[in-house]
Amino acid sequence: MNLIRTKDLLQEACYASADLHEMTDEERTRLQQHLLGMYKEIEAVCLKHDLTVMLAYGSVLGAVRHGGFIPWDDDMDLFMPRQDYESLINDYADELPDYLKMYAPHCKNGTIGRFAKVVDTRTKFIPAGAEDTGSPKQGIFVDIFPLDALPKRSMFTHVRRFVAMGLMYIGSSVGQYEFEGRSYRQLMMHSTPTRINYWLRQTLGFLFSFKSYQSWMNAIDTICRNDNHTGYMADLIGDFTWRPIPISVFCPTRRARFEGVEVFLPHDAVKHLEDYYGDWQRIPPPEERWQHFISEIRFTPEQ
Repeated sequence: MNLIRTKDLLQEACYASADLHEMTDEERTRLQQHLLGMYKEIEAVCLKHDLTVMLAYGSVLGAVRHGGFIPWDDDMDLFMPRQDYESLINDYADELPDYLKMYAPHCKNGTIGRFAKVVDTRTKFIPAGAEDTGSPKQGIFVDIFPLDALPKRSMFTHVRRFVAMGLMYIGSSVGQYEFEGRSYRQLMMHSTPTRINYWLRQTLGFLFSFKSYQSWMNAIDTICRNDNHTGYMADLIGDFTWRPIPISVFCPTRRARFEGVEVFLPHDAVKHLEDYYGDWQRIPPPEERWQHFISEIRFTPEQ
């Protein structure tokens, strides 16, 4: 079953759930402005220490096509070259405001996923399928993806990609086994294909639970890490295609306006969008836009 069909089935389950609601326009607007504020705090630390950071994926698409966020989008993605990514995580994350915490593989705070997330611990963001555990990790977040060096042609790259993809599937299955709760189980019981997927991952997660979710995420990061100079780089952790892209597409970064403030974009933002989205100028009709469902969103402790 392809990814689009899986998302369609989960969307149907979200509509049927009494515990979820579709994110309102007001909630989305407030969330976008909150994310922009978090970005500026991250950017300030990067500028102070001469670290390269730039918008990525849908955030670049929003900047180029809309001059800010994609109107129906609710997240923010960033790229950093591997060496700068490691420096931010290991050396300078503590210079972020106290309420912004860094979570990443090989990070002292632990990780939430296979790449870095900066979380506003004052807030709460409970997406579809998640349980409210009271953890500070369950706040509004910004994703940061490392850009790793990648040879243009190498048989070893194909081996690394095969191993990394296997580890990602195993690691996510262990994560489901360790952390899933009632809400996620109910969503996945909505249809036969999602039930099969759920029980397959539960079984795999049980079989590989001899190592923790954190350990599997660390292993994925180790397999993908490569800061050698090859002339090409890629987001090996977030983009499963492992396409070698000339460094000149990303660096040096350039300034652009985004929701009325200056941000950093990849040097050739249009080439990045063509590589990842193809016909990026086409605005999808409403029926093709992913509807975002949440259990709860809270911007301050009082709300």
